[in-house]
Amino acid sequence: MIRNVIERLALFALPFVLYGGYLLLLRLNPQPVTAQRQHPWTILIIVGLSLFALSFVVWGITEGEPTTGTYVAPHMVNGKIVPGYVAPEKPH
Repeated sequence: MIRNVIERLALFALPFVLYGGYLLLLRLNPQPVTAQRQHPWTILIIVGLSLFALSFVVWGITEGEPTTGTYVAPHMVNGKIVPGYVAPEKPH
C-alpha cells in the first residue's frame, strides 16, 4: 500500500523535478535576463495531477482479478455467507 502512495507522489512530483533540473541547467549557462522570469506553477500542478490520475487508469487496466470465467453469486453454505467470486474457466 505504501508503495502505491509513494509511486503516486513521485508521479505528481516529476514535473517539478524536471523543471528544477531545467533551472539548474540555465544556471550553469547564464544568459542575460531582459525580463523577470515567470514560473509555470499552474502548468506544473496540472501536469502532475494529470500523471497522478493517469496512473489510476493504468493501474485499473493492468491490475486486479481476472475477469474471464463464470461469476458465482454470493450464497449461503451451512448458514454462512460465501461472497461472490469469478470461477476460472476450465481448460478444454
